[in-house]
Amino acid sequence: MFVLRRIAILIPTLIGLTLLVFVLIHLQGNNLILSEYLNPRLTGQARELAIQRLTQEFHLNQPVYIQYFYWLAQVFSGNFGYTNTPIFSGPVSTAIVLFLPNTVILSLFAALLIWLIGIPLGVFSAVNRDSAADQGIRVFSFTLYSMPIYLIAIALILILGVYTGILPFSGEVSPQLVSGLPWYVNGISYPTHVLLIDAIIHGDFAVAWNAFLHLIMPALTLALAVMAGIIRILRASMLETLEQDYIKLARAKGVPEKVVNNLHARKSAMLPVVTSFGYTVAGLLGGVVVVETVFDFPGIGYWTTQALLNDDVGGVMASTLIFGIILVVTTLVLDIIYAIIDPRIRY
Repeated sequence: MFVLRRIAILIPTLIGLTLLVFVLIHLQGNNLILSEYLNPRLTGQARELAIQRLTQEFHLNQPVYIQYFYWLAQVFSGNFGYTNTPIFSGPVSTAIVLFLPNTVILSLFAALLIWLIGIPLGVFSAVNRDSAADQGIRVFSFTLYSMPIYLIAIALILILGVYTGILPFSGEVSPQLVSGLPWYVNGISYPTHVLLIDAIIHGDFAVAWNAFLHLIMPALTLALAVMAGIIRILRASMLETLEQDYIKLARAKGVPEKVVNNLHARKSAMLPVVTSFGYTVAGLLGGVVVVETVFDFPGIGYWTTQALLNDDVGGVMASTLIFGIILVVTTLVLDIIYAIIDPRIRY
């Protein structure tokens, strides 16, 4: 019942999101809707006929609320119009299929780094309160928390790329490695559109390793930007949890300290982290746009930037909807996770 209630709330939220996007389009006039769905390759009489067809199809001569329902029907059918950017020109739905997988793999890699580095650091800092290690972790987290994500990216580029040459920092692969490959065409790999996975599928492990190296720095940038807040929240929550009576009772019974910290205390301390992660995802989505642009990483964020720079209405509106849907669905998932961790909120 709890999940069904959350899904019931999700539906009007998504409809509200589409309404907001439509209002933003409509405020600019009907020409913006035509720009979104008009094939930029059409010229002359073909273009005029397409404008007439779109005017009838979207009922642009009808009241606004009627236009909204026809536009919504197109969106629900997966028709987001056309995009015309230097990295891709064609249907928006095709652009989403091509670029979204890279963003997903980048975000998953960043989440893995957060889980492997950020959460242990927060727990370690709390367990070793006021030690030299704790002070160092606190300085580290406060420094990251105060830095915009593009500064973190630039710092990593200078340290790991320019000065030491440890990691590559531009694109998703070294161009000379993929030149002439039949499964890598116009900057897009096939069949999954994630170069790391596609290279493994085709047995080209040199390209796979190079793609992995190119993935590290943008993923680390995203992870560090999010990790700073998680370390601070988890440390504060862990310190509060360690003072609870049931923790003291477990210690009095002789339960090993590692079991107390990692099994009993950390589970309760994770609740505020899960709660705040919804806000973190919002920042992460914005961070993806910045990170992919700084590193020229061909994901949905980089495509969004190109759409903005080229006044590409279809690309901008589609990416706005995608980011909004991801945020809303993530909130639903976090509510479910929170209910699993603390069953009391189900009632």
